[in-house]
Amino acid sequence: MRPRHVLLTCAAVPLLALYTPAAKALDGGQVGVSSADIAAVTTDVRRLIDQVDIPYDSFTLPNGLRVLVHQDRSTPVVHVSVSYDVGSKHEPAGRSGFAHLFEHLMFTGSENVPGDYVKLLMNVGASVNGSTNVDRTNYYETVPTPALDRALFMESDRMGHLLGALDQRRLDAERGVVQNEKRDGSAAPASVIEDRTRAALYPANHPYGHSIIGSMRDLDAATLTDVRRWFNDHYGPNNALVVLAGDIDLPTAQRLMTRYFGSIPAGLRNTRPDAGPVPLARTISETATAPVTSPIIVRDWPVPGAQDPDGVVLDVAMDALGGGESSVLTRRLVHEQKLFQYVGVRNSSSAQAGEFSITGAVRQGVDPKVAATALDREIADFLRSKPDAETIARFIARYTYDFARSFESVGERASALAGSAMTTGDPDAYKVNLRVYAAQTPDSVMAVARKWLERPRYELTVMPGPRVTPKDDEETERSVSVGPPAIEAAVPLPSTQRRDRTLPAVGAPSDARFPAIERARLRNGVPVIYARGPSIPFTTVSLDLLGGGVDEPLDQAGTMNVMYASLGLGFAGHDEEWINKRKELMGLSLSASAGSESGTVDVTAPDVSLDDGLGMMREMVSAPTFPVAIVERLKREAIDGLAGIRLDPDTLINEVMSPLVDAASPYNRLVMYDSPSRIRSIDQAGVMASFKRWIRPEHASIVVVSDKPLAALLPSLERTIGSWQAGGKAVSVPPLDYKPRPGTAQIVLIDLPGAVQAVIQGRQTVPVNDGDPATALLLASRVLGNGFTSRINMNLREDKHWSYGAQAGFSRRRYGSQYRFNAKIQQDKAGSAIAEVLQELKAVVDHRPITQGELDTAKAVAIGEAASRFASREAIAGELDNVRRHGRPDTYPQQTSARYRAVTLDAANAALRAQLSPDRWVWAIVGNAAIIRPQLDALGLPLKVVKAADVLPPL
Repeated sequence: MRPRHVLLTCAAVPLLALYTPAAKALDGGQVGVSSADIAAVTTDVRRLIDQVDIPYDSFTLPNGLRVLVHQDRSTPVVHVSVSYDVGSKHEPAGRSGFAHLFEHLMFTGSENVPGDYVKLLMNVGASVNGSTNVDRTNYYETVPTPALDRALFMESDRMGHLLGALDQRRLDAERGVVQNEKRDGSAAPASVIEDRTRAALYPANHPYGHSIIGSMRDLDAATLTDVRRWFNDHYGPNNALVVLAGDIDLPTAQRLMTRYFGSIPAGLRNTRPDAGPVPLARTISETATAPVTSPIIVRDWPVPGAQDPDGVVLDVAMDALGGGESSVLTRRLVHEQKLFQYVGVRNSSSAQAGEFSITGAVRQGVDPKVAATALDREIADFLRSKPDAETIARFIARYTYDFARSFESVGERASALAGSAMTTGDPDAYKVNLRVYAAQTPDSVMAVARKWLERPRYELTVMPGPRVTPKDDEETERSVSVGPPAIEAAVPLPSTQRRDRTLPAVGAPSDARFPAIERARLRNGVPVIYARGPSIPFTTVSLDLLGGGVDEPLDQAGTMNVMYASLGLGFAGHDEEWINKRKELMGLSLSASAGSESGTVDVTAPDVSLDDGLGMMREMVSAPTFPVAIVERLKREAIDGLAGIRLDPDTLINEVMSPLVDAASPYNRLVMYDSPSRIRSIDQAGVMASFKRWIRPEHASIVVVSDKPLAALLPSLERTIGSWQAGGKAVSVPPLDYKPRPGTAQIVLIDLPGAVQAVIQGRQTVPVNDGDPATALLLASRVLGNGFTSRINMNLREDKHWSYGAQAGFSRRRYGSQYRFNAKIQQDKAGSAIAEVLQELKAVVDHRPITQGELDTAKAVAIGEAASRFASREAIAGELDNVRRHGRPDTYPQQTSARYRAVTLDAANAALRAQLSPDRWVWAIVGNAAIIRPQLDALGLPLKVVKAADVLPPL
């Protein structure tokens, strides 16, 4: 496994203080990094890696079930991960996609836990999910500590008592959900790349030679006999690993695991298939068409997987070739030669084999043959040369700090242990990979790169044109229908292990814990709001600034975006390359962005680099240079981006729908398609004027989350941000005088021939704004449309099987909020889906209001989620920002659970009724009009049909 997916333990946190970046030698100008600096960085990082550890205890039950326990009492939750050593590589011929289909079936209930598995856990405040890849299947949930017994009971029941609960109806239902998931993936314009690449790199009988989700033909063919065989062959306890991480200790884990899993008999043990990389005999070159807006060039090599050290070393080569704005390919092909919109490099590793791929989107007007030739020339030059030691050192430093930053998530720690154990058998294997990274030199990296990348490869050019559907994925009558086939009886399968068991009761989840809030004011008047974050040695400082896109004058629209994007690309005499290199060596995340109503400049830094990070932040906001070349490049990239999204369904919907829902909304110009001519009119002078207008200490406030106390941080903040001054007088940012003007109910159908799914959005304006806490409305929205178990999602996904997922919720904004529905729907069900949503909207405000049970469930989910969420520095910063922005009391976040519990049923229903007006909804659909148009007359709404090419003509 790749350690990019794992964490360091909190027990190792103090050791990070050993690392003092050698990059500080860069202070003072555009100078390189000396060999002594590089050696210091490498030595310090290696010292840190030597002390990386995720402490755990382990035991194995007599039936072969292996258990790992990682204790962390900081938050009252436990993460439960159950991994089975079975993935798509174990599927027999003609049954592709069955591992993933079975994952879905595992959520449909078991013998002693009938009904929807997800609901029974989410109802008590858990978050639940699963995943399948080529090597393994994983089921996981994060539960409040009082719900741990229930989670383990349910996991054990589907491990030992599943088959008696499965019948043809459930198989067909989940088959329909999976096929809609497949349609969602196939709808991506460039999905042809994965299909073609997999077919070229792997022989037809290779275990990795078919997609995880499978073909439509094979999904159609899956039977109940397959279900039984798959379970019996692969889902025994001796083929599984359980990781318990969080608020649990070893004795408790031993007692509970023995109680719930001990009686399950051992099953068959998987045999790992031969699935190594298969070198190509010759280079294969192909051209394909897809509904893309510009040509895409692909170069792909079969390479080793995560179990081979070469697969790990290729990560370093990947970074040297394509890791960020300073990488070889981006610098040469995107910035200098201007041939590509982007070039990305990826080393994708499964356990036994991998793919090293380079993908680039050609700029509009560039001959794809010219672009491909230039790309091949750069690849050849890279393989003939080698990166310098500084490049390797930057990768090691950046990676190690990013790795350490993920300490705060107990779920990720569990994932680290499970991933290592399932890939290699050793939960500590991530340490080996970290040391492999740290040991690399330019010579060792290039030796491995040449070994694998000088071999024959797969070359693909994707040209704009019609979508090509593989024969095995062509739709059949079975693919879009639900019902048992004649050859299978719709009866449950008998269990050989059934015994009566009772679902454990669950106590109320503990209140969400939020750290105490403190405040200060810097000497230049900038206010500071602070809370103590997770005990990892990182500090996040967000500089929030008044003024967003809605406040920008119409004749300057877009200038603010370019200004914020430029802030970190040149300041205080330093150019972009110097800034990027310094950030990487020091482990800094430094960014700036303009929002609709405010802007932010953020830095997250290891505590040892905090002074340097704050210094760079101060230089960003006080001395940016806005180089002409950078401004012009950002404008060019923005125009290239317009070309790339011209046929994107959400872009098309925003263009036609925004003015129909609220014609004069100040947000419309921020979300609708931009004008290339307007972008070209932006210049350096306008960007500088925008900076002087908006980036000022008078407009600023600071949110801080850190493991260090505020008193220890203030001296650094004062030396940097506290010394920031701006000339001239600040101009006030008054609120806009705007009231929404709702449009009339109607449907716009945007014809996009060749579409695989119908993309549907529905919207209406609502009275609530972003300042009202609206706790009752939040809970009511969870019941109706905002979440997996909501009425709308359960209707369209679980009951009708027309969609892989459907969501609805409030978009709360200062100058006009909306309630929005969005989903991808089978095209032959688009009209029926809109009718179902309208029915749900009318029912909840009229004859079928929210019930007490639904409200209680929504409360449990909200309280349980908050308990986990407030362990994250990002969530803490978000709550602090809400307190700051809306002037709420400092105790507000600590009262989160109490506010949820206080909501009454009458309040929840009244809140929703006050917002929703089903007769005022505007709908937009993107899809094949020939299929969808006949379905819409029955809805009785005004209808307009437009062609996608007419909504946004080619640039």
